[in-house]
Amino acid sequence: MLEITDNNFDKVLADLSDGLTLEEHKRINKAGDKIYERAMQQFLDSHKSDRVYKKGTEHLANTLTHEIKDDGSYEIGFSKKGKKAYVARLLNDGWRPKNQHGGPYGTAPKGEKYAEWHDFIARIGKDHDKEMGEAMAQKAKQIMDGKVRG
Repeated sequence: MLEITDNNFDKVLADLSDGLTLEEHKRINKAGDKIYERAMQQFLDSHKSDRVYKKGTEHLANTLTHEIKDDGSYEIGFSKKGKKAYVARLLNDGWRPKNQHGGPYGTAPKGEKYAEWHDFIARIGKDHDKEMGEAMAQKAKQIMDGKVRG
């Protein structure tokens, strides 16, 4: 029997895909998505401030959203309504502040202040990879068991 570990789950799904419909793929992916989205929301909420933005702009933590693609994949991101998705990108990827002459600011943060934000999108996925894989495997088993019984 093929063992489902770490990054092997996609291969297992590919091997089983002949027996799964697109809707079943969506249900399996949604099981993992729920865990990732919950972890991401907890991370964002733990960094949320009481700041009130002008012109109705929402805090980044309030704009987390997901979308189901036609191929059954899920994408998690930030809504256009929040107008702050670029902030998540800057925090995730990092940046080097420069002055008006292109040189670095003398007092620029050296990353310590934002270290927990660096690559947070992938890190949250890695930290919850096992839990997401288990949830997806459980959902796949439920679907397959229903096919065998049905």
